[in-house]
Amino acid sequence: MSPTVENPPPRQSSRAAVSPRALVGLCAAIVVVAAVVRLWVAAAGWFYWDDLILHSLAAGYSWPTPEFLLTDHDGHLMPGGMALVWIAAHFAPLDFRLPLAQIVVLQLLAGAAYARMLWVLLRGRPVLLVPLVAGLAIPLGLPAATWWAAALNVLPLSAALAWAVFSMVLLARTGQLRHAVEATLATVLGLLFVEKALIIPVVAAMVLLAGWWTAGGGRAEILDLWRRTRVAWAAQAVIVVVWAGVFFVVVGRLGGRGSFGEAEGTRPGFVDLVAHTYRLAVVPALGGGPWRWDRWHPGPPMADPPVAAVVVGVLACAAVLVWSLLTRRRTGAIWLVAALYPLIAVVLVAAGRAGPDTAAEIVQTLRYHAELPVILGAAAALALAAPRRTSAPTHTVVGVLALVALLASSVVSTVTFRQVWSEQPSRDYVQPLVETLRDRPEPMLDQDVPFEVLHPVTAPAHRLSTLITGVPGMPEVGTWTPEPVLIDALGALHPAEVAFGRTLPQGPEPACGHRVGPDGARLELDGPLLERDWVVQLNVFADADGQVALGFDQGEETVAPVRAGLGTVFVRVEGGGTGLTVSPRGGVTGMCVGSGPVGVLVPR
Repeated sequence: MSPTVENPPPRQSSRAAVSPRALVGLCAAIVVVAAVVRLWVAAAGWFYWDDLILHSLAAGYSWPTPEFLLTDHDGHLMPGGMALVWIAAHFAPLDFRLPLAQIVVLQLLAGAAYARMLWVLLRGRPVLLVPLVAGLAIPLGLPAATWWAAALNVLPLSAALAWAVFSMVLLARTGQLRHAVEATLATVLGLLFVEKALIIPVVAAMVLLAGWWTAGGGRAEILDLWRRTRVAWAAQAVIVVVWAGVFFVVVGRLGGRGSFGEAEGTRPGFVDLVAHTYRLAVVPALGGGPWRWDRWHPGPPMADPPVAAVVVGVLACAAVLVWSLLTRRRTGAIWLVAALYPLIAVVLVAAGRAGPDTAAEIVQTLRYHAELPVILGAAAALALAAPRRTSAPTHTVVGVLALVALLASSVVSTVTFRQVWSEQPSRDYVQPLVETLRDRPEPMLDQDVPFEVLHPVTAPAHRLSTLITGVPGMPEVGTWTPEPVLIDALGALHPAEVAFGRTLPQGPEPACGHRVGPDGARLELDGPLLERDWVVQLNVFADADGQVALGFDQGEETVAPVRAGLGTVFVRVEGGGTGLTVSPRGGVTGMCVGSGPVGVLVPR
């Protein structure tokens, strides 16, 4: 019989300390408290970067079509996450309360799955509370769990990872087919939210092998383990192969097109990424650090641990390792594998995220290591379940004090992270802007949002028209307006005018300027224009209500409405050249065009 199936039962004294019902209640309370804390931190933030990109993308689809659900978002294939984004964008446009609700539900599911995994691995022993509290408290998963777009990836991944592990363990113990079905479903659900879930079967296999190893199993036990679990491995292999094929057909590459929100610098080397991962990200977090966070807008917060936080993390890791090696048999290999797991994230970052404008600090955002607490929790549970060494002492008081110290350290990091995360330029810009635009009846010229909200490399997401897609009560935002305005970083509207780049000179006909007939006319500018988008102040007298089409020598036409009589319309036209072609449309047969500037908008 496999050691994974038949481990020695726990001592009766440990069971007598806490009843199973009370232990379940404690686990539930811990999971709920952790979710509330994460909600408290997330509520200090708002829609940030990818949140806005995904929101505007979803708002453009009336229904969650396969095309939308299978959209390649910066190298991620996440139909499950896309479905949740679509719900938020259509039922509560730019209302952060619904994403917060999604975050807390996903956090509760991830916490519950993690608790269940520990319960199964430790067979309901009260000592499971130690890795449960530690895993939910350390800040490794904090940044990703409080940023909506990241939470849609990592929280389902963490839940699916824990679910698959405990299902495979139960399958190895009982051989019941339903556990194979659950493990396969866990992998499928994880893959619906992030392609990194391809690692789930590998982690589950490593946990089973670790249980076999610590119990001193031999060839007969490993064969029995294979016999009990082979159906699940076959099903998961099919799922992994199919999904990998879908991923490479739809996405066709590993990682995104670049790292937009990170610090600018030189392309980091693999050694630099490894050093930053362990020294400044993972190790300090294992001691409850980093205590201090830095942020380079528009980037996310990054761990910025002082030396003391790094030292505390090293001491915490050393203490756990020494305890494990001195009191439990054959656990060194477990911790070696757990210590190497962050390298997976390093490889993925190096392959898919490290571009010429990416700094090694990208790994200090911690979001690439958000599922690591599940791995470490499984390792801790396996170590606790391993056979004890003869006459190994029990240090309950020391363990409790260490856990309290870890909690205190984690609280400091959580509070300081919340302070940094609460700085949200997107909230400062969008919320007052939306309220102002609801009172504006006139159309507006489209324009870029502030750099701190979305960078131009996210085009077209960085345009105002895209940002407010789907928000009710908004004015038309496009290529023309009778009243130009500019928007500042706080969402306030300011009257604007066209700064002279070039001028449409006054025409030769008195009291008219340039007379334009039904066939249109090319009007010479006072100088050449480079190809880009320009604003034309068109001073016009039209003979009827209708439209006018404007186009430079190079570029597309832009159509704007005109009213009968004298009027001015400001039109955004893309292109360049030395002339502007004006063509009456939509019932207008003739018009007079006066002199006016062609340039860019500036505050009046």
